[in-house]
Amino acid sequence: NLSTLTLCFGYQMIWIQPEPPKQLIAIFRNLTSVRLFGIFSECDLSWTLFILEAAPALHDLALSRHSCAKPHKNSAEKTNVVWEPSKDLKHLNLEVLQIFGCEDEDKVTNYMRLVMERAVGLLKIQLYGESPCTYCDATSLERSKAEKASRHRIKEQLTHGSSSSVEIIIC
Repeated sequence: NLSTLTLCFGYQMIWIQPEPPKQLIAIFRNLTSVRLFGIFSECDLSWTLFILEAAPALHDLALSRHSCAKPHKNSAEKTNVVWEPSKDLKHLNLEVLQIFGCEDEDKVTNYMRLVMERAVGLLKIQLYGESPCTYCDATSLERSKAEKASRHRIKEQLTHGSSSSVEIIIC
């Protein structure tokens, strides 16, 4: 009866080989809420779609990234594991996608396009800036303005020429 899944990666490199979604459906079938915190900022986000594919009841998905977080000096060497979601994936229940830390416009934009294509019931995307950080200037006024401008560019890229009715909210 797993309904909520919260994972914090501590900004370490994510070493995950997604299981084929059909193997996870038995575990994730009642999952309605997923929160993935502390995703290393250089990590591609498409791997998270295996959860979307394996959790048909998923209602909301939240991802958190931060740009100053660097992998620990003892982390393993970086490799890029390619994971492609099923081409015919159509998720009917996901309504809300939240992304915290949208500093990499291309990665975030490409990821949101993937989700918008596959989550046919998606109603709302909420884009948040970076959380306050004691190690960098994430809370500085200048950086905050730059981040907000970046989130607006992401919104423009997603809505330009799109027929999607997804509401994109800049928070």
